[in-house]
Amino acid sequence: MLFRSGVGIEDELIKTPTETSVLNTGVMFLSSKGGFIESGLFARYPNDAQSRFRIRTCTEMKDQLCDDASSLYYNTFLPVCPSATSFDCVEKFVAITKDGKELAATLDAIQPTASLSPYKADPTKNLVGPGNPLVFTIPGAEHPGGNRYLLSVALTGATSEGAHKPGQEYGAFTPNNIQMTVEAVDYVAATSPKQFQKGRWFYYEDSQTTALQKNPFSSCSVEEDTFCMSKRAFPADIRFQVVIRLRSSTNGWLFGRVQKPDVSISSIPGGEKWDVTAAPVRVPQIWEFVPLAQMPASFTAWKAENWDQIPGSPLTDPTTNPPSLVRIPNALNVGGVETPIKWLNYWMPITGDKASASPGVWSIRNLAPSEMNNSSNCFDSGNSRYSQKRVTGMVTSNAMITTPGPPQFDQKEQALIYQLAGPHFERDGKTLFRGTYDLIMRKDVAQCLYNFSNAPIKATISVISATGEEVISTEQIAERNDASGEWITLGKYGFTFSSPKLKVKLTQDPQSKSSSETASAVKPAPAPQMKPSKNAIVCVNFKNQKLKKIVTGTKPKCPAGYRVG
Repeated sequence: MLFRSGVGIEDELIKTPTETSVLNTGVMFLSSKGGFIESGLFARYPNDAQSRFRIRTCTEMKDQLCDDASSLYYNTFLPVCPSATSFDCVEKFVAITKDGKELAATLDAIQPTASLSPYKADPTKNLVGPGNPLVFTIPGAEHPGGNRYLLSVALTGATSEGAHKPGQEYGAFTPNNIQMTVEAVDYVAATSPKQFQKGRWFYYEDSQTTALQKNPFSSCSVEEDTFCMSKRAFPADIRFQVVIRLRSSTNGWLFGRVQKPDVSISSIPGGEKWDVTAAPVRVPQIWEFVPLAQMPASFTAWKAENWDQIPGSPLTDPTTNPPSLVRIPNALNVGGVETPIKWLNYWMPITGDKASASPGVWSIRNLAPSEMNNSSNCFDSGNSRYSQKRVTGMVTSNAMITTPGPPQFDQKEQALIYQLAGPHFERDGKTLFRGTYDLIMRKDVAQCLYNFSNAPIKATISVISATGEEVISTEQIAERNDASGEWITLGKYGFTFSSPKLKVKLTQDPQSKSSSETASAVKPAPAPQMKPSKNAIVCVNFKNQKLKKIVTGTKPKCPAGYRVG
């Protein structure tokens, strides 16, 4: 079986750096790993005089040590469903081959041990019990490290902030965030004491807060005192299906690092069922260091203007005594896309327009409220026009930089715009990195955005280059387009970077656009003719003469595959 890996060593085994030199500068574009390592129940207190976030672990909702907190919250992982009527559990997990054959997943004999901060579940309060990521074996889905796979369905929930008073019972929990992750993993047993370390929540009395004690530079997906499971490359042409049953609806908008997802989220007696099938994607990361002596003359002024806008990733120079901290900014640790793209455009000519590694990812999560701040209220599951709160849609991409939240609705263009960015090349500096984009959206969200009726909806999706021109489809670019059912499903695959925009336009026939309009027939306007300006030419595709493009410039020329029309 072929594996999704780069040249030589798998991208998954390339370690992010922990050291550099004080004589170097550089930049990182590293996505946060997200999630958490160990489950726990926590009490939250108002920030102290120094604005420090104060929390402590609890053993149950009635733990006297947590009675004076303002709220409780939990982190946990969902277990396998013990019965067909259970909730807050995984009903099904399989791999699916290219020809559609399901490969059964069986729980492995080796599993993560229980959290060292156990707590008592309370179904009457929607408090889901402590759990762990699940390790499965999938014969037929072999990867370079074997056939083990790690399924993590992480769930968080909280009571209402500030509603609790000492001596009173806490209210019910509301689920906040859910994240599903699949990883191909290997197994390495410890050969010496303290080689590996299981994460432990520890309460610090002096600062009155709790932190996870764990090696910050560990690359293990699962780390116990006795073994480590590290991430490996996914096999090619494999998709994964995850089905979960939830007692409470987790509403909002989903963001994924997957490709060609098929999603079904339905109400069932007593709760909600999610059924998601998707293929993994490879997501570029960048970490590049350059000797200060080789930086361009503009760097001093550029650094003074931009350096403090970005959180730092402190690395160590071990050659100094004592070792020195070297601050290397991580340009992905900021909201929005404008600043990361600005940094990408400055650094790529210096470090080379290529990824340092592009590890495989299969991950889906719902977005936090802060990631939805600039979105249309049509994407808000709490919008009063919707009959119930539920997931409104999902966007997925393998781009290094993506728009936070759902696509932005452009009123002028009447289109959904999604900004992406990343390096042009794989880590070999020669192979073009090919982008993926999927948008899945409930039909009633489109009706809200466009004031559509219940009539059929048509959709188009296009790639717009950084210069504002539409990228003409080639044999490398594929498309997915289905707007016929409850969910509108669109996708674009095979485009290149550095900073394209994906533009989605939804339409209805003019007589169907609004239920308040008359049903009289309206003749569609004739298609506009493409007329070139003085310094422009119309280019016609050799194979499909309906595909036309206007090319402008001092001496305009048609692109490959096109002729002057």
